[in-house]
Amino acid sequence: MILSFTLSRAGLCRIWTAAAVLALAPLFAQAGPLGYVTNFSGQFGVMDLGTGAFSPIGPGTNIPDGLGGKPGGPLFTVDGSNGHLLRIATNGTVTDVGDTGTGVQVAPNGISIMGSLTDGSLYALDFSNKLFSINSNTGGLTSLGTVALPTQESDYSGNMTTSFNGNATTLYYTLEISGGPNQTGPTLFAINPQTLAVTSIALTGLQGRLIGSGFIGNVFYGFDEFGDIVNINTGTGAATFVASYDSGSTPANPGPPFTGVFGVVATPEPGSLGLGTVGLGMGMIALRRKRII
Repeated sequence: MILSFTLSRAGLCRIWTAAAVLALAPLFAQAGPLGYVTNFSGQFGVMDLGTGAFSPIGPGTNIPDGLGGKPGGPLFTVDGSNGHLLRIATNGTVTDVGDTGTGVQVAPNGISIMGSLTDGSLYALDFSNKLFSINSNTGGLTSLGTVALPTQESDYSGNMTTSFNGNATTLYYTLEISGGPNQTGPTLFAINPQTLAVTSIALTGLQGRLIGSGFIGNVFYGFDEFGDIVNINTGTGAATFVASYDSGSTPANPGPPFTGVFGVVATPEPGSLGLGTVGLGMGMIALRRKRII
């Protein structure tokens, strides 16, 4: 997740239903596993992680703070403008579950980022590095304690990028602060949500800042600001290029990654749906912007 900048919604956004996306399936070949993703414009959909092809589903959300949930859905995010937990059905329908009580996405008590283990257990990290479990039925938070992590910036209006998601037992948090008194190089933190024990390792092999991550099976995928999809070795921190996607920003033409992906959750049967190729940039630039560089 990165700094936010807001524009009003406009009619340029295409609203896709799950049925419409599935109707395209016979027309396109699939090159890799599929994952549900959400981008910084708030658009929800499915991405082929082997090609970067994206198929939007539904109208999207307002200001998402991450993406979590059990493989196959439902998916969840937290609205950064009011702290409410939102449920995203696989057909794109968004439901307000309830108020986390944390308010807007700023320090000290706002939710910095949320994610989940692959069993669907939801977690949130606030700007003070307090870890919470999230009740997926009510949005209520349970404090698990403070995690020994580097000091965050007070909001995402500066130079901080993060991502957050886990496998069956461990939460993985990435952090980079590119300047200032809290400067931190790109780092991967492994957090035990039961004991709050933390280990860390430097991230290497990235061409840009990591802005999203998540597990598909046993593979940890990362998404950078310049449109690289990478596999991240959680033992060494090494990132290996897999494919490119449209993030709205490149090294040659850097700018806000309006369509950059900040989280991924597995589809019911990764590799089986063969969803169609739809460019990330099509019809989505007019959506509400989120976490812009």
